[in-house]
Amino acid sequence: MPRSLIFGNGSMLATFDNDLQMRDLYYPHVGMEDHTAYGDVHKTGVWVEGIGIRWFSDPSWNITPNYKPETLVGHSLLRNEELGIEIIANDYVHPVHNILVRNFLVTSIDGNEKQVRVFFNHDLHIYGDKQKDTAFYEPYTNSVIHYRQSRYFLIGGNTTDPVECITDRDVDAYQSILHSKEKIKACGITSYSIGKAEYQGKEGTWKDAEDGNLSNTTVDQGSVDSTIGIHCYVKPEVNTEVTMWMCLGKNIQEVVELQQFVLTEGQDRMQRNCHNYWKSWVNKDRQKFGSLSPRLIDLYKRSLLLIRLHADNGGGLIAAADADIMEFNRDTYTYVWPRDGAFVSLALDKAGYLEVTRRFYEFCCKHQTDDGYMLHKYNPDGSVGSTWHPWFRDGKAQLPIQEDETALVIYAIWKHFQKVQDFEFLQTMFETFVKKATIFLMEFVEPESGLPLPSYDPWEEHQGIFTYTTASAIAGLQASAQIAHMLGHHNHSEQYHSAADTMKQSFLFHLFDQEAGRFVKMIKRENGQTTERDLTPDASIAAIWKLGVLDPSDPRVVSTMEQLRDMLTVQTDIGGWARYTNDYYHSKVSPTKEIPGNPWFITTLWYAQWLIAIAKTKDDLSEARSILEWTADHASTSGILAEQMHPITGEPVSVGPLTWSHATYVETVIQFAEKEEQLNA
Repeated sequence: MPRSLIFGNGSMLATFDNDLQMRDLYYPHVGMEDHTAYGDVHKTGVWVEGIGIRWFSDPSWNITPNYKPETLVGHSLLRNEELGIEIIANDYVHPVHNILVRNFLVTSIDGNEKQVRVFFNHDLHIYGDKQKDTAFYEPYTNSVIHYRQSRYFLIGGNTTDPVECITDRDVDAYQSILHSKEKIKACGITSYSIGKAEYQGKEGTWKDAEDGNLSNTTVDQGSVDSTIGIHCYVKPEVNTEVTMWMCLGKNIQEVVELQQFVLTEGQDRMQRNCHNYWKSWVNKDRQKFGSLSPRLIDLYKRSLLLIRLHADNGGGLIAAADADIMEFNRDTYTYVWPRDGAFVSLALDKAGYLEVTRRFYEFCCKHQTDDGYMLHKYNPDGSVGSTWHPWFRDGKAQLPIQEDETALVIYAIWKHFQKVQDFEFLQTMFETFVKKATIFLMEFVEPESGLPLPSYDPWEEHQGIFTYTTASAIAGLQASAQIAHMLGHHNHSEQYHSAADTMKQSFLFHLFDQEAGRFVKMIKRENGQTTERDLTPDASIAAIWKLGVLDPSDPRVVSTMEQLRDMLTVQTDIGGWARYTNDYYHSKVSPTKEIPGNPWFITTLWYAQWLIAIAKTKDDLSEARSILEWTADHASTSGILAEQMHPITGEPVSVGPLTWSHATYVETVIQFAEKEEQLNA
């Protein structure tokens, strides 16, 4: 299930589903160390005296997840007629401190004052599994703390209209243990339960909440969870505020000090801080939008914010944080693919977020191999990620890589320089990344054809010599030549230009099919001869004009794009482009001529970008505008774009949000606005 809301700050990331239940919790890297488990939820529910409890997953709730405009503060509406309760949920993560806050404004909608208990269950899997954990009630801070090794999670809360007041406690002894400078203030957890979960048939302490009364058990270890209760009175037409917070740190001192920050700062001020920070961040560049509609502008800003949430402060840009993809292959998208990172960086650079992309380029410098190439994917801490590409195949050694992941980083670095004009940064990139990467691109070539040696395609399914990959390699070499020239390394520049020109000539000779009038997807070669030509229509062929290898108006490009449009358009009410014909990845119906595969946001927006590139009048932009509107039509109510959609129902498929989808939308909006301004001049 694609996620409905995501909150984070570059060190932690929390995701919520459509029922406003937390599903993923990453710390201390975005996308690494998920302290939850695939399929598990952190349940939240409301108990009303005389009626009982309704967990948020209960169908009696009507829930609309959303954000406050232009921010990373949630603003969701929950209504339950059975309980006579309405909640406005303002969820957020502090932009600097590792604190998750869930702030509920609770109102009676049936005219009656009532006693209400809000329960928050936390089924943590610290370090990603459920063993050796400890959870305990800490009396001096009135909180529940989960820990294992160097990961601590403190859970606290309060309310503006408590049923029971928490009295101040003598904290002097504990204060001396923690060496804290200020006295800890008590806060308003009213009840709690700590016990076994997912062990010996025990479901978890959330079951203890179903009668409205928690047992106040104080400690357990091993496979544990916890539930806290905040008891309050709720009146008609008056908001009772219920706030839960989770402080994340590497020791008990850190999380206790974070709770003290919460209590000192106050929820209202923290929420305003988060609201104002992200609103300022997303509006810093003053992008012109021309005649685009307000909802397209809103989705542009939401896309930038969601991309930033997937950017680890250490430089890694992960593809997605939605762990439900585990169902498909027991693995996730929480990796740094250099290709995805390069495409995302291109969009961020165009939008003016150069500080984020700089960290990504530095990340690539640190983790490039000594031979100059980038590997398949990386964990957010820079360690090598999982892969299904073999080092040995059919009796031969091979590199388990996708060559575009090296070439595109060079290309993105050059585009970054064109935007920022930072010669010193460019020189650093040349010495630490570009030179080694360019040598690799020049040497990773079949001598007989001048084409790149086989590697894996952008969809990571086949090995061969691809139009997409070859175009990426040419673009990388051309970028290297321009970088070297700009820095005054003229011998290097000439060498790189020569390599790019030679490969381009080979590319045009071998990969354009005269009879079909379009570029092929792939060829395979053995012993200096082409043994296979794959004419499968594939949207990734768009790289030939996207990366500047050929002009978008080149007759060969026009013929190719028009044929791709005819063969990849999904001919249902949903529309959009498939990746290629007979695409079975997450397919919901068997591929046919009318439905070649699930529609993808990325591929459909590539077509819009081509229409923008070749437009000569404002009227020529109408179809591209329609595709932008189509994208907004199929975003979630909170502005999230999945990887792909069901071709008949339009339901999101695979992960959501996908960073690459949002980056492609951002890039398309900017290209549209720039072209419209150019045509108006």
